[in-house]
Amino acid sequence: MKSKLMTCLFVGLSLCLTLAISARQTVKPIELHPIISPRDAMPQAVEDQAFDSLNGTGPVHITGVIPVPGGLAGVDIGWADDPRGRVYVASMGKASVFIFDPVNDTFVGQITGFVGATGVDGGRGGPNGITVTPDNILWAGDGNSLVRAVDLNVNPPTITATVSLGNAVADGRADELAYDPFERVVLVGSDVSHPPKLTFISADTYSVIGKIDFPDATGMEQPIWDTQLHRFLVNVPATPSYIAVVDPKKMRVTKRFTYACNAGVNGLTLGPSQRMLVSGCGNAFVMNAIDGRIISRITQVAGGDEVWYNPGDNRYYVIGADRTAGLGTSLGVIDAGTSTWIQNVPALGPRTLTAFAGNNHIYGFANAPANPATDATVCSRFGLVGTGCVVVFSHN
Repeated sequence: MKSKLMTCLFVGLSLCLTLAISARQTVKPIELHPIISPRDAMPQAVEDQAFDSLNGTGPVHITGVIPVPGGLAGVDIGWADDPRGRVYVASMGKASVFIFDPVNDTFVGQITGFVGATGVDGGRGGPNGITVTPDNILWAGDGNSLVRAVDLNVNPPTITATVSLGNAVADGRADELAYDPFERVVLVGSDVSHPPKLTFISADTYSVIGKIDFPDATGMEQPIWDTQLHRFLVNVPATPSYIAVVDPKKMRVTKRFTYACNAGVNGLTLGPSQRMLVSGCGNAFVMNAIDGRIISRITQVAGGDEVWYNPGDNRYYVIGADRTAGLGTSLGVIDAGTSTWIQNVPALGPRTLTAFAGNNHIYGFANAPANPATDATVCSRFGLVGTGCVVVFSHN
């Protein structure tokens, strides 16, 4: 028995050696080559700037525009859906939400079926504010005090539910929105209702579950959701204006951060470390979301209708009046880590904006001018005269 076992072992070892020798004779050895990175191929004078651009820390420039079939008019809020690679913008003037591919910077399509521009200055019109929930439902504030739910899981995306907030004429449009993913509640502001109000909508039943009236307010601006505080924060124009901190469960205001002004209250966005970029009193500044303390005043660019935090490059963005050299409207770039201004990018035309974290492209939405013959917007520089466009900014 022992001799048979030894014989098997010897035969097996011989076979292994034979196979190994054969393989060595027929298979070429793996050749290892060092990976040549772009840095290796760059002269020293440009490599740092190039890699800063790739990392989203270099200067921002206008890199192009995206044409929109039929043009843009009455644009309101833009929204970047980072997980799915889509950018949306509400266009009251075209009664549509337009869809863009931020990876390729191209137009994808549009969602129709909204009220459009209705009433004085569109006071009853829409779409206005938009947000996209994790289940891929786009919520849009529409005209006539309606909120639309659009199913983005179907092709083409379709309005599948409509929620009425009140009287179409007396309450006017439903404006900007925010979403609480824990209670699955959509909060929407009605800025021209009397009095202005916030309405809570169940994202499960598509029904109104509560509201808060603001008798002291003269409007209702951008709300945001703060997961750490488990609160909504809402910019409220009043005398004086303030940020309302709203409990989504009790549906009541629990705190106010008061401004020293009565006007110019618009955009609001949450960045890292409980810091918000706020458009208040016509200015842009960074505020502590916990106690309302002002951390930094941004004097180089004015506040804007919409502000945005991009986690991809850790920057805040705002479109407002350039206060560095009187250059008109500019895209303001602010470092969210240090709460300091970095640069202004002159850009006549865009009104609101969003940014896509996947490639750190920033998108400004420019309306078609009232007089196409005198189109001085960024769009006209790229041959899009009289139509409006989406202006693309990037670090490259």
